[in-house]
Amino acid sequence: MTGLYGGSFVNWEFVVSSWSKRTVSSRMLLFGARRYLKEAHAGEREDRREVIEETSLPEEVKRAFASPPDPETDPATDPRPELWGGFVDAAAAAEIEMVPYGERPPLLNELRAGLEQAAGEAGERTPLGRWFLARRDHLPGTDLPEDPAYLPI
Repeated sequence: MTGLYGGSFVNWEFVVSSWSKRTVSSRMLLFGARRYLKEAHAGEREDRREVIEETSLPEEVKRAFASPPDPETDPATDPRPELWGGFVDAAAAAEIEMVPYGERPPLLNELRAGLEQAAGEAGERTPLGRWFLARRDHLPGTDLPEDPAYLPI
């Protein structure tokens, strides 16, 4: 659960590709990182920084990724989880933009199922569980069939 909260599902190689192509979603990631850093005041963790240190991503993105809030922080009383969620959502959007169109529905269904499972494990009424459900509910493609074998024509 903590890994999902920390954005472990994001393929940072795809995000770097998105950044290199100067996509809109990669620029939204930069805005999300800047907002999170400005308002969250979270400390960096060296182990997280090492994951993307050698990439061509902007310094703000690297610092934001290395500074997640505590998973037990209640989003009802502290804005950091919501800001962090915006940053992680932007990273996922930048990644998904680089995934070929036909591969997106299974990826989104898999991600949605993982977030739902994590919410169940955390307890759906806990701050962490609510965070997972909010991420699940904001994923695109809710109009896609549930069958992960579905490929659009």
